[in-house]
Amino acid sequence: MTIMEFTNRHQVIFPRMILFLVLMGIFLQTSRISTVFANSEENILKYGVGSLVSDLDPHNAWDSASIDVIEQVCEGLLGYNLSDPELSPIPVLATSLGTWNAEATEYTLSLKPDVVFHDGNEFDAFDVQWSFDRLTFLIETVQCPIAELYQPFAVIYPETPFLIAETEVVDNYTVCFHLNYPYVPLEALLCFSGSFILSDASTPAHTLLNITTDTLIGTGPYKYAEQTENSLDLIAFDDWHGARPNYPIAEVQILYYPDSITKNDAFLKGNLDWVDSNLPYFLEQYEISPIHIVGELHTGIGIEYIGMNNLHINKTMRQAISWAFDYDYVIEELGGGYLSRLASPIPEGMRYNNPNLNYTTRNVTRARQILIDAAIPPPEAGLHLYNDTWWRNLTIAQPLATYNYTWALSGLKGDLGVLTKNNLREIGIKVNLTGETWVEFLPLILTDHHKLQFYEIGWGPDYNDPGNYINQLFSNTSQFNIAQVNDPYLEELLRTSISETDPGDRRQIYDSMQNYIVEDLMPWVFLYVPLSRDIWSVAYGGIQSNSMGKIAFSSMYWIEDPSLTKIPPYWLVIGGVAGVIGMGGIIGIVRHFTKRTRSPSKADLNHPNYLYYQGDRIR
Repeated sequence: MTIMEFTNRHQVIFPRMILFLVLMGIFLQTSRISTVFANSEENILKYGVGSLVSDLDPHNAWDSASIDVIEQVCEGLLGYNLSDPELSPIPVLATSLGTWNAEATEYTLSLKPDVVFHDGNEFDAFDVQWSFDRLTFLIETVQCPIAELYQPFAVIYPETPFLIAETEVVDNYTVCFHLNYPYVPLEALLCFSGSFILSDASTPAHTLLNITTDTLIGTGPYKYAEQTENSLDLIAFDDWHGARPNYPIAEVQILYYPDSITKNDAFLKGNLDWVDSNLPYFLEQYEISPIHIVGELHTGIGIEYIGMNNLHINKTMRQAISWAFDYDYVIEELGGGYLSRLASPIPEGMRYNNPNLNYTTRNVTRARQILIDAAIPPPEAGLHLYNDTWWRNLTIAQPLATYNYTWALSGLKGDLGVLTKNNLREIGIKVNLTGETWVEFLPLILTDHHKLQFYEIGWGPDYNDPGNYINQLFSNTSQFNIAQVNDPYLEELLRTSISETDPGDRRQIYDSMQNYIVEDLMPWVFLYVPLSRDIWSVAYGGIQSNSMGKIAFSSMYWIEDPSLTKIPPYWLVIGGVAGVIGMGGIIGIVRHFTKRTRSPSKADLNHPNYLYYQGDRIR
């Protein structure tokens, strides 16, 4: 064989190999598509999670995995409009939003007729009364951890700590909540799972539901079937009072995966239709996958900040610190594209967020000038406004202040401590870093606030009301006011905000509070809000991405016609052809290489170019 003959032979085989590999790739992708659409044909949505239900009782559950399931089975009088960026409250078991009396101490709601529980019992006002009486009993007997949500001003009203004094049955389809003190956030609290309505015929009145022996009965779109060690089934409730889309999900299988990598790998292979969280590591694979839809990044409502002890660190120092901090480094370098700047204590996606604030950005010169104007550094500081070396030497030799930065040990929080230390040396402030275990850190944020100066921490609301942030974190009556803010003007606005029943006027009050907190008081260094995205199977539609991460399987539907997705239906034909051609290609390649790897003949051994193609031979 000549070199030319050898080359010609490879010119034939390599294109065949490439064609074979391409077709096999299409064949494998088609098998993934078939798996995905097999789920939709069975009308079963498979949802992968990192945790299953640990608490079945709405009046006790406070973990997201349990609440996610409870919200499919049970309902409240009100819920969230998941298509509204602010997730405003809408009626669910009520016919409309309620009405307040002038003092904001009575809230009256009309209820939907013709609603039934999963056990067949009809829903009416007595079920509402029974459910809230049960909640009160469980709180009084110290059986449920969510008690603090229903005692928001126990410090101010120790004689009547419970928010709800009485749930009155006005008639069969009207209830009135009588409150011990004004509290307009009750409307949002009624959207929380702890306020959901249970069947008195199927729920123990004085004890919590037992996850192993009891069944959760509600009025929701899905019935709780059973939970095993690794899965949980929800079955569509045929008599649900709500509206379903065309081709709704008849069954949801919630499947437990012990680690995120295994879960995401199963999702990529088409064995799952949706997951509770996806890893950025897999993003590129999801983006090129023909069986997945990648949603846009959106903000959550959990916030992260560096708190400053307002009793130890005065407003001038807090303002200088806030202007000296490098927020862009946090977002761009530490966040890896998955953080968004927190500009207010009420984040984007929460009701009454003010998007028009003049929040701080890194401006070391401005920070230094604030200190100079207050005569805090030595008199000659004005001559060194732009001299970085002078200010760094000041931090070493004679710091303007020395503060401790404390955090619960974690990589990012520690990185933020190093950044704080480096940033503040530019304005003459020394920072000492102290990492604690969570067990050591917890008492500091719960009771020993006075021991903290700088601390990094996060906060997430239980229900969608701005008071769940500002009132909880800045009121001098709140146990969560770790920064020890005690500002009379702010306190007056806080009190007004909980009794103002007009939504427009209430928004103005929160706008004023945000302006004051962000642009003047500066009690924290406002850091970031995590970003997330939903990714789901192309076989399904109706995903409602939202800042609270709420799930509504009832709004989802399966795509009956694959042409409505990004999978062209002709792929299925190509897949079949690919299988046939692919098998032919395999046979041809095997025969080709079997022939090429025969023992050399006498003519081969005598060929002058034998050594050349001997070295290229596949052994």
